[in-house]
Amino acid sequence: MSDRYTVLVVDDEKVIRDGCTLILQPEGYLVRTAANGREAIEILETEPVNVVLCDLKMPVMGAIEVLEEARERFAEVPIIIITGHGTVDDAVACMKKGAYDFVTKPFRIDHLTLCVRRALEKQLLERQARQLQEEQARNLYNLALEQSRLHTIVNCMADGVLVTNREMEVVLCNHTFTQLLGLNTPPPLPGPLSAYFDDAALKEAIQTLLAGGETGPNLCLTQEITRDRLHLRVMTAPFYGPDRETLGTVTVLHDITGFKELDRLKSDFVNLVSHELRSPLSSIIMQHKVILEGLAGDLTDKQREMLTRAHDKMQGLLDLINDLLDLAKIESGHRHLEQVPLDLGEVINEVAEFLRVKAEEQNISLEVSLPPELPRILADRRGIEEVFTNLLTNAIKYSPDGGAVRIAAVSHVDYVEAAVSDQGIGIEEDEIPKIFDKFYRVKHPKTRQVLGTGLGLAIVKNIIEAHRGSIKVESQLGKGTTFKVLLPAAAEVRSMSDARV
Repeated sequence: MSDRYTVLVVDDEKVIRDGCTLILQPEGYLVRTAANGREAIEILETEPVNVVLCDLKMPVMGAIEVLEEARERFAEVPIIIITGHGTVDDAVACMKKGAYDFVTKPFRIDHLTLCVRRALEKQLLERQARQLQEEQARNLYNLALEQSRLHTIVNCMADGVLVTNREMEVVLCNHTFTQLLGLNTPPPLPGPLSAYFDDAALKEAIQTLLAGGETGPNLCLTQEITRDRLHLRVMTAPFYGPDRETLGTVTVLHDITGFKELDRLKSDFVNLVSHELRSPLSSIIMQHKVILEGLAGDLTDKQREMLTRAHDKMQGLLDLINDLLDLAKIESGHRHLEQVPLDLGEVINEVAEFLRVKAEEQNISLEVSLPPELPRILADRRGIEEVFTNLLTNAIKYSPDGGAVRIAAVSHVDYVEAAVSDQGIGIEEDEIPKIFDKFYRVKHPKTRQVLGTGLGLAIVKNIIEAHRGSIKVESQLGKGTTFKVLLPAAAEVRSMSDARV
């Protein structure tokens, strides 16, 4: 530890200065010398010094005066007093003034080097202690700053925030949370969860997260909770300690009452407008049909062509209105799905036979591939028919003349998979997530002439999810698209009550 440390030897006797230099330089120290205390102070002011060896009594300025001045200005530099006339009282006086050690002349070489080494160790330890103290002070300041910032952010959030510990006690909640729940005087923190938000669904979600061994940054339970007219979307996630042990949960409550009200108004508006439009439009279509069939008199070819176009446009508009009504019923929960044991193969065959004429008109072959025994599912017959009618109709629409559409089904024990494949234009990869959005249609020059409302796939997805199923899409540009429908087998859903969508 003596690598390039500087030792200042202060003594009015040149022989002592030279002797100390001869002793310390071989040990690797840089040695500076001064003949009195004033010179020593000047060196301390201009050069870095690690240890001072200072004679007790010197002309101009002695060790006591050096100690007094150095204690205020160079407190980090240890000073060792060396003297040939020292007494115990002198030693005590020097120690009180801040001297590190007291060595009497004549001194042994090993004793002097040991004192210097210990003084350097003391200086190093004190420096490290100061660094640790400064680092601790910075850490405490940063922690306080971060806590203040976090507290400000949480309290300024528009969503309610609730934090619980492992004992399901509330340790933090923000102002928005208390406003949402009407807590004028929140209970003290920490407090039991029931005193803040007594909801069985939330309690169960928190217990599940605290008890579960699963961890991950995306682990989150989402639910909707209704209190009187208040609708909340509640998202609960665990937070972990350094060892990945669950320390508690964070719950965010988002007020969706306004969205629910807008959705209800939208559904009411769609229902009203659709009903008001459907009746007169159906009447007009019937009258056109009577005219086209010649029951109101003969038509010229031009009149028949124009009436046929008008009839097709009105029929498309009626289909849009019917799809809007279906979707409004599904989203509002007013469409009842009566789940009964259903032979999926029978439904697929019936739908395929119904659409075979349409496929033949476009010179498209319609293939059905079903196993001899397909497990039954618990489902609403009308809903499942609507699903496969939509999927097969789309496949036929978007397939080129001379192409093929195939529907196949297979059992996977717990669920049944049905796949509808076409040889159409395919779908861009970035458009696949959007095709189930309402009114969305794939943008492609070849689809401009294909009539459609853009609601069919949205209805399909809602019906399938109401049956606890899922739908997947696989597509390649220029080669075709496959829709895979997964529905639980009857044995897996026998205990489920009738679902409403």
